Amino acid sequence: MTRPIKDPSTADGPPMSPEAMNRFLSRPLLARLATSENDRPRVLPMWFWWDGTDLWMETSPTFANARILSRNPNAAVTVDEATGPFAMRAVVMRGHVEIIDSAHERVMATVRRIYERYMTAEDQGSGEGRAMLEGGHVLLRFTPERIISWDTTA
Repeated sequence: MTRPIKDPSTADGPPMSPEAMNRFLSRPLLARLATSENDRPRVLPMWFWWDGTDLWMETSPTFANARILSRNPNAAVTVDEATGPFAMRAVVMRGHVEIIDSAHERVMATVRRIYERYMTAEDQGSGEGRAMLEGGHVLLRFTPERIISWDTTA
């Protein structure tokens, strides 16, 4: 894993240790995925799963994310949490995305893993939850090349 570094343009907090960053990213927070198409930026909140090396997200093969990332796999992701006006934790990553649309069982196993982080068993069994798990899915495997983090909550 790339060791998080401190970005001098951010608040005065120290970078998170790899262990602290893994604990932070294991929480069901939202990742904001930034992509670009024809020099037009696009940011979307995404559910994710961090495996300690890569950040996994999912989308429909018909959604804009899949189309944009198939043309330009470069992306950035931020996961952050503000606990007060001067207290924030954040992980900002820059890297590239691989779209995985084959091996249906592998795709669905990871999709379920992501959904289980955010939905209760009751949510998953609801009509809306079942509909989310059905249909076409592709995985977005985000591999960070640079990670910046900070924690001003201490």
